[in-house]
Amino acid sequence: MIPAGKRKNAWVKRGIILALVLGITALHYATGTEHMYLHQVYQRGYYLPVILASFWFEILGGVVTAAGLALLYLVHIWRDWGHHPTYAFQQYAEILMYLVIAVLLGYLARAQRKTRERLEKTGSDLEEAYGRLNQAFEQIRHSDRLASLGRLSAGIAHEIRNPLGSIQGAVEILGQDLPEDDPRSEFARIARQEVARLEKLTGEILAFSRPAPPRRMPADWREIAGAAARLCDDEARRRGVTIVGSFDAPAATLDVDPEQVKQVLINILLNAVQAQPEGGEVRICGATGDGTFEIAVEDDGPGIDPEKLDSIFDPFFTTRREGTGLGLSISYQLVRNNGGEIRVDSTPGRGACFRVVFPMDAARS
Repeated sequence: MIPAGKRKNAWVKRGIILALVLGITALHYATGTEHMYLHQVYQRGYYLPVILASFWFEILGGVVTAAGLALLYLVHIWRDWGHHPTYAFQQYAEILMYLVIAVLLGYLARAQRKTRERLEKTGSDLEEAYGRLNQAFEQIRHSDRLASLGRLSAGIAHEIRNPLGSIQGAVEILGQDLPEDDPRSEFARIARQEVARLEKLTGEILAFSRPAPPRRMPADWREIAGAAARLCDDEARRRGVTIVGSFDAPAATLDVDPEQVKQVLINILLNAVQAQPEGGEVRICGATGDGTFEIAVEDDGPGIDPEKLDSIFDPFFTTRREGTGLGLSISYQLVRNNGGEIRVDSTPGRGACFRVVFPMDAARS
């Protein structure tokens, strides 16, 4: 459908052409035959609407304009120049030239338009290819960084885990016989909590450095998302946050590891819940895109600073004091291993939206 602005512009151009044809024709009819030099000027003036019509409307526009003014001009020739056969013949030849010019310029205008369209399409294709290349480069750079850090983290986690187990056992033994009112009992409790926290951290580091390969199978995205939402519901209620799931449509079966995708959604949902300390709403839904299927999690939190958007999937990057900075990194790896990708959009002060996207060859509706 042609936009209203272009239609209006086309009618303006038609008006200009018609005004030129009628104006020049009126001059022909109003000027006496004794002013032959003026008629020759008017005769050349007909080229102006023919050129404009051919340039603006290509061959058809130029030929229609040339044919229309030719009819008007023929009447003038028959009426006023019948007594002057030599000059009349020159005018007939001029009419033929109007048609030749219309076809020639119309063809050139059409060729120019097609060349411009090809260049625009090529430019668009190049821009799209550049975007894909940039995205691929970022993914490779991120993957290399994750791989290097994963190997280092795995070694450190293994070295920490053995002495950590010994420390945990020693703390349990030391705290067994302490009465509740003994000040050392409080220190033992704090030590147990901190050891448990370190144990959790080493477990996350190992999960990050050596994620289990996905066990792909057909899975309904609604079952995966629904299970993740239910597991996060208690934490959400404690913080005054409501998780709203839209699982009615569309239906799609994902060829993924359902447990790994569920873990990803739990990580994202908990982040969204914890981003709203004063309560709010978290929405989770599915949607089909251009050859993709996505599961979106959107919150009403403070959003993410644009300067931090490029770092949120980096290991150990976190904006929360109690966070380890590994949840989104692990989620990033799991989604990539299942053939998808994570995208995030955020406006500071207006929340964030994480999209877990799978290609349609991994999602069958």
